[in-house]
Amino acid sequence: MPKSTKHKKERKADFTKAKLKLGKGKQVANNATNTSFAAKSIALPSQSLAATSKGAPVSRRNLTLPELLVHSRHYSVPVKREALHEIAQLLEQHPHLLTPHLLALVTALAHLVGDPSASVRAAVRSLVSTVVETLPHASLVSVSPALVLFTLSALSSLDDPVRVDALATLEVLLAHIPAELTRGFDPARPAVDAADDAPTGTKVVAALLGLLKVRSAALKAANGSFTSSSAASDLSPSARLAVLKTLARFLAAAERRAADAGAGDPADASGEPWFLAGAFDSPEAYSDWLAGVSPRRAQVVSVQCGLGPGTTSAAVERFDRAFALAGHETDGDAFALGPVGAFGLVTPPASAAFASTSTSTSTSTSTSTSTSPAAQPTLLQLLHPTLLSSFLDSAPTAFAPSFSADAAPAGAATHAETVHAVLSVSRALFARELGVGARAGAGDDAGGAEAKKDQAAARKMLVALLGHAAPYFPFGADALPSSAASGSRADAAAREERWMELNLAFAELSSLLVLSSGGADAKGARKGKGKKAAGAKADNKEGKVEDVVLERVQEWVVQALRGELTSPSHPLGLPLPASSFASLRPTLWSLLNQPDATRAFDVFAAVVDYFARAGAGGAGGGEAKRVSGEFVAWAVLIDSSPSYVAPFSLAPLAAQLGGLLPREQTANALARWLAQLPRWLWELGAQREEETEMVLTTLLKLVQQVPKGLFPSSTLVALAPLLAPFFHLSHPSRGSIPGPFTKLASLRVQERALDVVCVLCSLEGAAGDGTRALREAVGRAVRVKGIDERVRRRCEVLGL
Repeated sequence: MPKSTKHKKERKADFTKAKLKLGKGKQVANNATNTSFAAKSIALPSQSLAATSKGAPVSRRNLTLPELLVHSRHYSVPVKREALHEIAQLLEQHPHLLTPHLLALVTALAHLVGDPSASVRAAVRSLVSTVVETLPHASLVSVSPALVLFTLSALSSLDDPVRVDALATLEVLLAHIPAELTRGFDPARPAVDAADDAPTGTKVVAALLGLLKVRSAALKAANGSFTSSSAASDLSPSARLAVLKTLARFLAAAERRAADAGAGDPADASGEPWFLAGAFDSPEAYSDWLAGVSPRRAQVVSVQCGLGPGTTSAAVERFDRAFALAGHETDGDAFALGPVGAFGLVTPPASAAFASTSTSTSTSTSTSTSTSPAAQPTLLQLLHPTLLSSFLDSAPTAFAPSFSADAAPAGAATHAETVHAVLSVSRALFARELGVGARAGAGDDAGGAEAKKDQAAARKMLVALLGHAAPYFPFGADALPSSAASGSRADAAAREERWMELNLAFAELSSLLVLSSGGADAKGARKGKGKKAAGAKADNKEGKVEDVVLERVQEWVVQALRGELTSPSHPLGLPLPASSFASLRPTLWSLLNQPDATRAFDVFAAVVDYFARAGAGGAGGGEAKRVSGEFVAWAVLIDSSPSYVAPFSLAPLAAQLGGLLPREQTANALARWLAQLPRWLWELGAQREEETEMVLTTLLKLVQQVPKGLFPSSTLVALAPLLAPFFHLSHPSRGSIPGPFTKLASLRVQERALDVVCVLCSLEGAAGDGTRALREAVGRAVRVKGIDERVRRRCEVLGL
């Protein structure tokens, strides 16, 4: 039966589109689902709305620091670079975020140090600089191992740009945590293949040697086939400069670390005149003399006082052991010093037991060293061919005389900086081999013979370097006038500072050449014998180089001391800073010991002139006065030591002394220095009592040595009226004025001043108006209110 019409219409209605009427909206379908909902709050934990409501800082893309750290591990270079830039901006705006996210941040940066992208590495280096400058030192040290590990890994990369950028990161770490990076470094035993458990300093040096292609050279050196061509480097000039600059900074940091470690030991103090050790016939004589001229270097040991169960330890001077005869201890007061001990003038000689202990220790050490299977080359032996070739490549361009700053050839600045880095590295390495070795080279055991052998090899290397560098000295003499017309004043000052550092490094290297020549042993066992065979080295290559270098260095040093060096920024004379004079002290001592006495006295007069011009106060705190005055005091006091064997002697100048009149001071540098000592005490006042004690000790040594000393009694007695204002001054208009003596806080220094007056007034010919005025000044000074009663009693005991 056919379907009805009604059913047919219903089926068609399902497929018929309803016509919309004007103004009517679309009708909702019958089967539509209602998706509307109602809620009191909306929770969106994964979007920035929630983070902003809680107050967490976000970047410009609304990303927090943890989210940015996740983006820094992305495979895309732009994403990583943008994340690092936003991290830097976030830390700059919100520094408090660094501490809670420190470990995660440092870990992320460490993994990106060796990233293949240069832009990412640059962003990492900038961010590392920001982090290390913001963090406290203790926090930085705690998170530095990962950063150092990945930096060293980047240094061994196969990509040269990665290695060069890793050097920049290493320099940033060296500037802030040098002690951590130089720990365990030993220049005598460098390692080109550092083990995993090696100290950090050894790993850093191994990485730097690998960059310079010294690895194969070290292996050949161990096999005895080491040549200069073995250390050839295929680095570009800029990359080689980066490696040498980093190595120079590393060696400087290691040197500062060693100086800080030995600051508590008087024998290893950074200000010790090691260059004077070769002027004595034995290391013990040098140590005894140094303890005598520097009272604060007296060694202190801990001993047990008492025999019962309640014994206590006390720090006392090694007195009984020092004065033990034939190894036997003295009993209590059995060894009386007499009146000499009242002034503290006795310098205890080296203890026999201590000497035997040190000898046995050095013998055992040298035995263990000599029994090693293969002699390992030192860091100097590994680097010398590279340093010499780098200098020869860069010096002709760096010191070209006809180029101005505008017309300089391409890369001239790079070559000049390369020469600077080469001399800086050479100075550090040769100072270690010849400076420290000169002090310990007097031994006769196997270790001493091996040390002398190493010093001879280092000396040959130094002769080769100085022979090639001497024609360019003084460095920058031709470049300074040409650079005056171009560049800013700051650039000109930077160039002048660089040339000055180069000249100082060359002068120090020349002093090492002279001081390592075995002067005391070769010139005789008595002073003055070294002057007889001045031309014996005329046919010797080393002697010729030494003569040429000394002549050039002396001319420059004298001009520098007298302020006669000119530059575009200092046309009237370039002043020599105190730090520069301190680095010149070994050079000055080597110049004083040259065969020509006239030239030596010219150097001594220049040093005295520098000392006289320097002030005890001023912007530098009187540092120039201190280092120069102390050096002259060493040169004067060393002449009276019975163990002194160097050729330099001030006896000819002292023989011309009479008094301290102005005309005598002008004609005699020794009289000029002596007359400056009372003025120095007055200028010091009560500011630096250690320096005041040093001056008083020098005066006490001089007056105590009469009549066998360097100065005659008539010259020293002339000091009496000059010393009176130090105690008390009678001014014509202001009346009675207490001197600096009354303001000293140290009882020891005040007693030392009274000792000087007592010995001075007891000299022959001291019964004059000058000593009478000095006694009156001392009497008035001790009666000033506030003077310790012990000072008054000592004054009465001494008869003042």
